[in-house]
Amino acid sequence: MKVTVIGTINKDLILPFKGVAIESLGGIFYNIMILSELLGPGDCIYPVSYVGHDIREQVRAILSKRHNIAPTGLVDIDQKNQKVILEYISPEERREKALFNFPPLEWGHVEPFLDADMVVVNMITGWDLTLEVFRRMGTRVAERLYLDIHFLLMGIDKLGRRFPRRPDNVEEWLRLPRFLQMNEREFRIISPDTLSEVEFHKTFLRRDQILVVTRGREGAVVVYESHGIIGSRAFPAFRVPRIVDTTGCGDAFGAGFVAAYLEHGDIPRAMEYANLVAGANAALPGTTEVYRIREVMEQLRRSRP
Repeated sequence: MKVTVIGTINKDLILPFKGVAIESLGGIFYNIMILSELLGPGDCIYPVSYVGHDIREQVRAILSKRHNIAPTGLVDIDQKNQKVILEYISPEERREKALFNFPPLEWGHVEPFLDADMVVVNMITGWDLTLEVFRRMGTRVAERLYLDIHFLLMGIDKLGRRFPRRPDNVEEWLRLPRFLQMNEREFRIISPDTLSEVEFHKTFLRRDQILVVTRGREGAVVVYESHGIIGSRAFPAFRVPRIVDTTGCGDAFGAGFVAAYLEHGDIPRAMEYANLVAGANAALPGTTEVYRIREVMEQLRRSRP
């Protein structure tokens, strides 16, 4: 199978709530590296992102060792790579600052990679794509389109600091993909009127869409139509004995859901698997030890009562 992942590869400087600073590649690097571990050698992952001159060789050297990642969608750009400083003020709350921001990707960058079994758009910067390009994608691959809304719901000030905001056109972004992922904070930015997840789905989405809301330590909720009824189902998180770094857990969740759903098409099983992948990610530092994710997943699976 083929999976295209569109967004931004970051340079991350992670300042954990407790512990030493971690430098690693981030953004959609979580998606593609975890998908590489979860999918087979006969599958192929196509990342589509700008890559700055300061990490170009590093990125290509890492990906060259991954036989199921094709780097043909990477776009060289003559500037420093986007850098994100993540300062945790609790295990799950953080302040962010973005430097050396990239422009949006263009239609010509994404169009060659839309023949995949799933096209994942992860809004790492919030402007990775324009709405015009996303609309064109929706007309081509709506049933195979997975959107992690992420920083579409965050603005940025002149110093690069992030702040929550609700774009005027957010409803159009919501209605285009078949699969829509957001975390609980993002859910409340769009819907501040205390709607339930089911009410949110009925208010903002098409009946055939699948809404996933991740809740950190509380697990995740999925909302979708089954037997003519739109309902929700909650999935508890796997207990992680020692949380090392929660950066990228949403990206890991999305990678797990996509890998499982493409294998068997069963939404509840995909949710359970995605929670397991996200939990394992929290036990690892950045993307530097992603090769251990299956090992940690097995440990978490065995420890669940």
